[in-house]
Amino acid sequence: MLINRFVVHRVVFFIALMFLLVGIPFCRPFMSIGGILLVANWFLEGDFVRKWYQTKNNKLLFIVLLFFFVYLMGLVYTENYPQAWKSIWLKIPLFFIPVIFATTKPLSTIEFHNLLKVYLVGVLISSVYGFIHYHQNDLIDKREIAVYISYIRFEMNLCLAVFISLYLLQKEKYRWQQCLLLIYLAWIFYLIIYVGALTALIMLVLSFCVLLLKKAFEKKDRLHRILLPLVFLLGISGAILYTYVLVKNYYTVDFDAHKADVSTVDGNPYVHDTNCMLIENGSYVYTYVCELELKEAWDQRSRLPYNGMDIHNEHTIKNTLMRYLNSKGLRKDRVGVESLSDNDIKNIENGIANVAYVSLMGYKSRLYGLLWELSDYKKNKVVSGYTLPQRIELWKNALLLIKQQPLLGVGSGDINDAFARQLLISDSPLKNTNKLCHNQFLLFFIGFGVVGFFVIMFSILYPFIKRKAYRYDLFLIFMLIMFFSMMTDDTLERQDGLTLFAFFNAYFLFLMPFFPEKKRE
Repeated sequence: MLINRFVVHRVVFFIALMFLLVGIPFCRPFMSIGGILLVANWFLEGDFVRKWYQTKNNKLLFIVLLFFFVYLMGLVYTENYPQAWKSIWLKIPLFFIPVIFATTKPLSTIEFHNLLKVYLVGVLISSVYGFIHYHQNDLIDKREIAVYISYIRFEMNLCLAVFISLYLLQKEKYRWQQCLLLIYLAWIFYLIIYVGALTALIMLVLSFCVLLLKKAFEKKDRLHRILLPLVFLLGISGAILYTYVLVKNYYTVDFDAHKADVSTVDGNPYVHDTNCMLIENGSYVYTYVCELELKEAWDQRSRLPYNGMDIHNEHTIKNTLMRYLNSKGLRKDRVGVESLSDNDIKNIENGIANVAYVSLMGYKSRLYGLLWELSDYKKNKVVSGYTLPQRIELWKNALLLIKQQPLLGVGSGDINDAFARQLLISDSPLKNTNKLCHNQFLLFFIGFGVVGFFVIMFSILYPFIKRKAYRYDLFLIFMLIMFFSMMTDDTLERQDGLTLFAFFNAYFLFLMPFFPEKKRE
């Protein structure tokens, strides 16, 4: 009976892990179900004497739990207790996952690998479902491929899936499994390029660079020590050169106002506004403009008014039309509008302002989108609806807020209120938007000051260094992905990002079977 009881709890433990591993890249309810199963099974399993002994003698576990305790200590000086308890409840996986993993029998190598395959299945389900959902619903923004989790976390999961696939590819003995993994990798890479997942591409490039340099230092023969850094330099140079060419083509303008036509085919005057200096796709956006003809021609092609808003009420038809014509190298007049296809008209009505944005391969479209955002932000201080300008605006306000309470911060429950207040004080365009600063490290400073920030960093980095986990490629890559994402997003302020970090950090620290330094009980 004892053996059967142990087997039952072990099976439930694996079922809970499977729910979590599929839920992290795909579905928040699966994460919740997995977490509830994991906790319930741990309590029902009993054997608390052994678990207590393992807990109190595990110094690394206590250090890992410091992360969660910082949020508890933030209760002492917070003012908004309902928000504080809500934040602590969100962070509860930082407590129960490490405790359960540290007091559970470690995984065998086969179990460890099989669970990683379950995670890959979760990423596959999420990506295929999102791809089908995007095309069936005729969506415009490719980022809507991430259906049930946030897009940034979706990109993180794609990156992690790439490296887990590469890792398992080296471990598999059977050719058919290697073929499946290669097909899987091809799909993930295709999706990253198709969506134009710029963050994912940067994560991949940086991670591959770190891995190549790591391998170069690990190799003893001179050939590898020279060859691997050379491959690294060639790869980086190629990526930089390609990006440079795209940027150069974007900003290189061939326009001479003295030689430009002054009137349309119909004899109406053109306006050439080069003072605005807004450039897109190698042309000034507001040259060769004849609004009289634009309005008349547009009203004949669309039911949406020229001076109205697009279908999503995000952009004016007038500006979107001018930018779209410009991106196709057409003049902003009757002939230009009549040259547009019905699909072009549909794109404009949906708020798509550049033909590059509907490119099948999304890297160029994503890059062009960011370049336009920066130009519009620099010229007109526009931040609403823009990715990079919003972050710049939010980071500025975060730094101002940190200066006000640098030592201990504002507490666990006052982060949202304090940041909203700061946006109002600075009269930011993002006031009343309930946005946070899109940088997890800055949020640590805002909430818990210098003291709390260093405690959290110690809690994350010390176990990683103490275990010498940088020797293991997967753990190292996971940390790189997490830290990069935390530089550009509030990664741990949503269930999907928080659970991703809490699960895999504890998974590698306490369940990975390869650490020779770990003492088995």
